[in-house]
Amino acid sequence: MIRRAALALALVALAPTGARGDDALDAQVQAVLAEPGDAVQAGVWFGAPAGEPRYQLAAERALPAASVVKTALLVELFAAHAGHLDDPLGADAVLADDQHAAMAPFSAAQRTEIRATLAGATVRTVGAIMMGSRKASNAVYNAAANLTIAALGGPAAASAKLRARDPAFGGIAVGRYMLASRKASDNQATPAALAAVLAAIATAKLPGVDPATAEAIAQAMMQTKDPLGVHRHKEGNLDNDPMVVIRTGFYLRGNGKPPLVYVVGAALSARPTGNRDAAHRRLDKMTDAIHALLRAAAGR
Repeated sequence: MIRRAALALALVALAPTGARGDDALDAQVQAVLAEPGDAVQAGVWFGAPAGEPRYQLAAERALPAASVVKTALLVELFAAHAGHLDDPLGADAVLADDQHAAMAPFSAAQRTEIRATLAGATVRTVGAIMMGSRKASNAVYNAAANLTIAALGGPAAASAKLRARDPAFGGIAVGRYMLASRKASDNQATPAALAAVLAAIATAKLPGVDPATAEAIAQAMMQTKDPLGVHRHKEGNLDNDPMVVIRTGFYLRGNGKPPLVYVVGAALSARPTGNRDAAHRRLDKMTDAIHALLRAAAGR
């Protein structure tokens, strides 16, 4: 069931009792969350794909998903077109319709750019643009996600496909197209559900997805080199209300070590009381600091 965005406004700041796992790491995370400022709703999942996570904090509580929902959408897009990733997506009818929910959030100038870039685009190209691994303007980046949602049958159908693929993905709710109003319904996800998707990609064990398509899904993600290993990641943020910053990804460590999966999200529990830019910078700094703590804990 798709959760209403208004629910996020009613949630209070997390208490330390929401944490499970590494006590020393929890103390460090709680110190970051306790820094002065507006009340924050946070969620963390950190660990290997198999077994209990090394650390989690309110991992079953939904947060506004922002762009990190695109990783789950990528799975469904590529799975639906397995063996045909280099064929056109076939979304030109949606692109041509200014009134379609996928195109309505964009200005006339943006729609012109979107059509010029995405008309006839292959499934693989649309996925890469949506994930940020292929550079594009912000409008085209979000339009690629909207074409994906439309190709999956709309927000409700996309959510249903995720639940059908793996019950562990059920905490992800696609409630709207990108850049559409968040008032009626929002994209939301629990850290645990996001981690389940990432773990399945990291291990190439996506239910109902063949190995070649699973590898293509991983390759469509942004990738950087890191001392921990190959780092595939997706970030998201929203500066309207409820304001949120989320960092997600996994490290492929090699040498027989399992991948390390992480999800770190922080959302304001209400409208910021002060400067909005400062409030957003605080969430960005907070999630960056917690991610750094998780990375440091990986070496202990």
